[in-house]
Amino acid sequence: MPRRQSTAAKHAREAQRRTGGKYTTLLREVATPQTPKTFPFRSLLAECSTLPAFELVHEGDYHPDDEPWPGPQVFESTLIGGPVPCGTVLALAGALSGLEMRGNLQMELYTHLSSATVVCEGRRFELILNQDLLYELCRSPMCSRHPINDVFLPFCTSHLPEQDPEELTDMARDWGLTRREVHTGQAEATHAALEGDLLIKAAVAQGAATEVMAAIIDYCFIDPDLLDECFPQEEALAVRHAIEREQLRLTTVAIQEATRIRNSVDNSCEACSKHLWDSPAMRPVPPQFCSASCAPPRTPRRQRLSVWAAKQ
Repeated sequence: MPRRQSTAAKHAREAQRRTGGKYTTLLREVATPQTPKTFPFRSLLAECSTLPAFELVHEGDYHPDDEPWPGPQVFESTLIGGPVPCGTVLALAGALSGLEMRGNLQMELYTHLSSATVVCEGRRFELILNQDLLYELCRSPMCSRHPINDVFLPFCTSHLPEQDPEELTDMARDWGLTRREVHTGQAEATHAALEGDLLIKAAVAQGAATEVMAAIIDYCFIDPDLLDECFPQEEALAVRHAIEREQLRLTTVAIQEATRIRNSVDNSCEACSKHLWDSPAMRPVPPQFCSASCAPPRTPRRQRLSVWAAKQ
């Protein structure tokens, strides 16, 4: 299994061994972000299909006495700025197949023979440049973490709570719908899973737990008023109990998260220092504030690519 070269420091050390140069200077050269540039994705595909490919040979990167070992087939890309594995580009083509090659790529970061981060229609990808590998990244700029779920929750756990309530509600609907599909034929076993818990925690941080929880429940389960029409009496009762059980579970998650946030500010409003008395979980303001007047204004809903658009 090829070993992944993942840090600028490692490549700077390699260059130091080869050239005898100063380590700090080489590290800056290797890891310096490139000036942002944009180019059509189809141009990168054209390079991949027309430029001559050659085998990337990995020299001893952990110890000078290591034997060289074969790497992937690569081509010298003028758009990316160095060798790029053909398999990595093909994996990117698969990930962006829904755009039918109409999208543009913007370079965000580049480290020679290690990785390049590109952005396309709001989605961020890490292109591994010494193996045939591609990773989708959190959609927040410059974040190196992976998303919770590539399709439905395209942010990492750190950046999900920063999303606006409307976007969190959209994610909750999409996630609830897919959970219902997963449990087709077993409606009484449906639950929101860990991803649902993370959505609730993020919603609490935004003061939107009520809306997001309602979206999860509404889309995980059929309308309770229709249960008796859709299921036999015994099964309808089981589904009704499942709905109530999941509501209680998610409410508990919300209360625990709100309590954690309040404890982090010593139960005092961050804006006016007033003591926070009431139950924090389902209030329409973030738990660390006493009222909407103390909480910062909600940012306008961002224009974003639908979580489905680039996948279909």
